[in-house]
Amino acid sequence: MRSRPAPALLALALLTLAVLASAQPSEVRIDLQSGAAERLRIRCESFTAAGDRTARVTSVEADEVLAADLAHSPVFRVQRAWNERASAGLVPQFVTSGRWQVTGATVRLTGELRELPGKQVVLTRTYRGALTDWRRLVHQFADDIVLQLTGESGVASSRIAYIVKQGRDKELWVMDADGHAARALTSDRSLAQSPSWAPDGSLLLFTSYRGGAGPQLWVMSPSDRRPFLVSGRPGLNTTGRYAPDGQSLVCTLSQDGNAELYRLDARGGSPRRLTNHRAIDTSPCWSPTGRELAFTSDRSGTPQVYLMDSEGGNVRRLTYDVTYTDSPDWSPRGDRIVFVTRTDSGFDLYTCRPDGTGAQRVVASGRNENPRWSPDGRQVVFTSDRDGQEGLWITDLDGSPPRKLDTGGRRALSPAWSPRLPGVAAE
Repeated sequence: MRSRPAPALLALALLTLAVLASAQPSEVRIDLQSGAAERLRIRCESFTAAGDRTARVTSVEADEVLAADLAHSPVFRVQRAWNERASAGLVPQFVTSGRWQVTGATVRLTGELRELPGKQVVLTRTYRGALTDWRRLVHQFADDIVLQLTGESGVASSRIAYIVKQGRDKELWVMDADGHAARALTSDRSLAQSPSWAPDGSLLLFTSYRGGAGPQLWVMSPSDRRPFLVSGRPGLNTTGRYAPDGQSLVCTLSQDGNAELYRLDARGGSPRRLTNHRAIDTSPCWSPTGRELAFTSDRSGTPQVYLMDSEGGNVRRLTYDVTYTDSPDWSPRGDRIVFVTRTDSGFDLYTCRPDGTGAQRVVASGRNENPRWSPDGRQVVFTSDRDGQEGLWITDLDGSPPRKLDTGGRRALSPAWSPRLPGVAAE
């Protein structure tokens, strides 16, 4: 690599807070610049419960969900008003509060964000939904707080698809970004691999050996769980990824005898071969513009990450000075590519710029694989066995220890973070 590994720093530099002195919510924006490690300090106060008897119980749960959503964002340091000891000494810059009203099967959340010390209102928003779906309202409020302060929505309302390994079987699962509401999408007693989301989050593309066939590409809506065959050509049909416009996809096919990259239309037709090399080419991913692809190839003798134009031209190697790299994923911001590198200590995660410069090690220790960016480009979810069993972990890319997602004790691997999904409309 062209630069020495160094921990990535996610920057949160405070510029001037432009607070308008009026009765309306103020316009407050925090610019995210590189080079700083300061997080915004925010205090979460308990929601005021009202209405039915269940209001108090669910409001306490909602308090914790909001605090966790904000804490898991790389933007904030969180102080919980109901746990002063855990956050003693933290002087907050913002404070959240709100009213939690339950009426029958409906919940209404009115959330408020104020800046400190002036206590002027920065954001006030009301959400209504089914009581059984109350977590979505809280996630939306958290995302709107991030949006208000940074100009870009948070990712608490997004989801993560992944593979659960049980014995010899591998099934496709999905859960909320905080690990809640995990559920199986397949029960084929077969092998599912390499999930990937459509750009609008409505579909999941994945490889499966279902029905006793070889590896084929399938697509499924997480809501109806009915798989449809996209490509069942002879040989391999693997590692499919939708283009940013959703009109086509790229995948690995071996219908001509060797593992090559092909471009298909969204229904799996009109195959166009992109690579033509006796080496194995696989694990493609798109740049956010759709004009370039990153992929893994062993054409140099060992697996390395390469780039090429989306039509197959201008192939060039991205990574040097290492013996093995794999599984590239391009940040939705377009500025970094994350990939796996084999080192003396195991398999580490690195990022670099699309021209190969600025390499930084962002995750070490254990076997760390299958990195995928969050939709805001601020975090990476990945597979790791760092605690003795394959599971899903998230890094904020700021040098802090990764945190593990709760998968109910199941062996989990191959995560794919969804794009931002339609949220709860405010009243």
